[in-house]
Amino acid sequence: MKLKAAASVLFVFLLLLGRPEARTDLPVLMYHHFDDSVTADTVVSGEKFREQMTALKEAGYTAVNLSQLLDFVENGVPLPRRPVLITMDDGYTSNLETAAPILEELDMCATVFVIGINEGEEIYLHSGEPLTPLRFSYESAADWVEKGVLDLQCHSMDMHRLEGSGGSARNGMLPQDGESGEAYRRAIAEDMRLFRRRRVGRAASQLTALAYPFGFYTEDLDSLLEEEGVLFTFTTDEHSNRLYIGDYSSLRMLGRYNVTERLSGQELVQLLNR
Repeated sequence: MKLKAAASVLFVFLLLLGRPEARTDLPVLMYHHFDDSVTADTVVSGEKFREQMTALKEAGYTAVNLSQLLDFVENGVPLPRRPVLITMDDGYTSNLETAAPILEELDMCATVFVIGINEGEEIYLHSGEPLTPLRFSYESAADWVEKGVLDLQCHSMDMHRLEGSGGSARNGMLPQDGESGEAYRRAIAEDMRLFRRRRVGRAASQLTALAYPFGFYTEDLDSLLEEEGVLFTFTTDEHSNRLYIGDYSSLRMLGRYNVTERLSGQELVQLLNR
């Protein structure tokens, strides 16, 4: 509470002075799977990923992690001149095998949003069908986490489903039709409880963030997650973000740019420079 109060006072002071240090622009990139056989806009080849990351670095962008962002908002610790947050959804093995080595080589980092029920599994538990592409386990990602290349966060425990699929009665984390507010609150709390329980003693990074499954969200849902101690939330809305010292709400419902194989490195830089 003392840190939050101090951050708020600093924010107001900088604003009164008209100082730009009170805020920073933050673009967030969204990736999923990496494969040389590109079959969808959620797949990027290793060669293209390297091109995009190299272009960002040469343009003066610095990849940052969630701890740095929180330190800026909470304590006013400056961020690099051109920060960018790189994220990956779902927890594919290719994040470790293809993306992480490129990030390490370029002295960059990324945040991966893991679907808890699929973590380390070969079969989708609701259908018995093989999980394709493969998903990594917390243990297999541990070296990359220890190096600071990857940070593992939440894409829900078992709410990355659509109504009617795998026995789900809801779309993503949205409420079911006719579901009471209290029942909905319990469902969100239980999903988060199970996600935390699964990673206890297995994931070294602190759980602070969640990316909304399918990008479905409401302000009520965001408030419930805030009650659950989730400091950062991420959407699939394509826009940049502005963070403010002392304003924790600026860490919520953050927009992300979906990066595809069709986007050259130079085009990605141009997108972020707008």
